[in-house]
Amino acid sequence: MPKILIRNLFLFGTVSMAIGILGLSIPQTIEGPILVSISEGHGLTLLDLFALIPLILGTTIFEVGLWKNRASISEYIQEHPRVTSSMLFGAGFGMGLLIASAFSTFWWWWAIGSILMGIVVIAVTLWSLRQ
Repeated sequence: MPKILIRNLFLFGTVSMAIGILGLSIPQTIEGPILVSISEGHGLTLLDLFALIPLILGTTIFEVGLWKNRASISEYIQEHPRVTSSMLFGAGFGMGLLIASAFSTFWWWWAIGSILMGIVVIAVTLWSLRQ
């Protein structure tokens, strides 16, 4: 695949994920009624379902790009084990906080988890664009 196409895919995937996350972060007071209840105070609204479309699309494109660059990613992991371990920990911890926020009364966990996940996604995107 040409490098310019890979760069454009990574950028499109990252922007799509950002749009999806922004759509999911809209306050529930302006989202409308809950269609599917997840837990007390948490549920999916119609706006959330529309926000999932660019989020899933962006994530899929991002992951396909990672899969296609897996050889250079493997080299980087072998050369920089501390950096990649920290990034994997940050991504896993961020995802855990995002999931925990749906079942917790402390709703700011989603923000902290999103920030951690966003940092990892941006770092991987920037690294991939340099390759």
